[in-house]
Amino acid sequence: MPLPYRRILVALDGSEESEAALAKGIDAALAYKSTLGICHIVDYHNIKELRRQYPDLMLHALNKKGSDIVTRGKEQAENAGIYHVRVFIKEGIPKTAVADDIARSFGPDLIVTGGSGASTGEKKRLGSVSAGIVRRASCDVWVVKNSDSTAVYRSVLIAVDGSDASKSAFYAGLDMAKKHQSQAQVIYVLNTQSLSSLEPYTNDLIDVYKERAEALLHEYRTLSDAENHGLKSMQYSIEYGTPKTTVPGEVARKHQADLIVVGASGMGRTQRFILGSVSESTVRRASCDVLVVRNQHQPET
Repeated sequence: MPLPYRRILVALDGSEESEAALAKGIDAALAYKSTLGICHIVDYHNIKELRRQYPDLMLHALNKKGSDIVTRGKEQAENAGIYHVRVFIKEGIPKTAVADDIARSFGPDLIVTGGSGASTGEKKRLGSVSAGIVRRASCDVWVVKNSDSTAVYRSVLIAVDGSDASKSAFYAGLDMAKKHQSQAQVIYVLNTQSLSSLEPYTNDLIDVYKERAEALLHEYRTLSDAENHGLKSMQYSIEYGTPKTTVPGEVARKHQADLIVVGASGMGRTQRFILGSVSESTVRRASCDVLVVRNQHQPET
C-alpha cells in the first residue's frame, strides 16, 4: 500500500451518505490497522429562529441526536473489530469544525465524509460541507456520495496534471483500483478554453500542449505496470475542456467512473487557489465518490 492511513476521521451527520462513509472508513481502518475517529457537529447554522425561541430545548435535542449518532458509529466500528475508536461532538459549522478544530485535535491523515452532487437544496448544502472540508483540510479527503455502503468501485478515474500532488493521486488511485479490482482510467485534461483567447494561434498551441500531454501520460505509464498492480485494466487518455467542470462531468460519465481521484496542492496561495478550485469543484459537481489527495503517496515496494 502506498501510504498507510494511521488515523482516519469519519464525519457523521445522520444522512445515508455519511453512513456509507462510515462503512468505508471502517473498511479502511481495518485494512490499515488505523485508529478511527468519529465526529458529529451540532450545527446551528440553519435554525437561528428556533435557537432564539427555544435555546435550551434545541441545544439538548441536537446534542442528544449527535450523541446517538456517534455512539451508534462507535458500536458499529467496534463490532467490526476496531479497538481504537475515539468520538468527538462539537458545536459549530461542520466544514470548519471538522477540518480545523477536530482535525487539529485528532491529527488524521484521512477524513471520510458524506456528500452529494444531487440537485435538492439539502443535498446541495451537504455538498457544500464536503467541499468546504476539502478546501480547509491538510490531509486526504474521501467524499462518499453513493449511499450504498456495499458498493464497490468498478471504474476509478485518476486525473493528473504533472504536479507532485497529482503523482500522489496517481499512486493513491492505483491502490484503490487494486483493492476493488477495478479498471483504472488515467486522464489529462487539456484546457482548451484557456487557449481560445489566443486566436489565431490556438490550433498551434493545442498541438504543442497535446504533445506535452502525451509525453506526461507516457511518464505515468512507465511508473506502473497494470499486471504488477493486479488491475482489471488500465487506460490513458487526453481529454479536452475546463478541468474543474470536465473531470466531474462529461469525462466521469464517459468512463462510467464510480470514484474520481484528484490531487490538491499545499503550495503557494495562488497555486493552491487554482489547483484547489479543481478538486473543490470536482467534489461539488461529481455524482460519484471523490478522493482528494494531499498526502505524499509512493509506489509499492
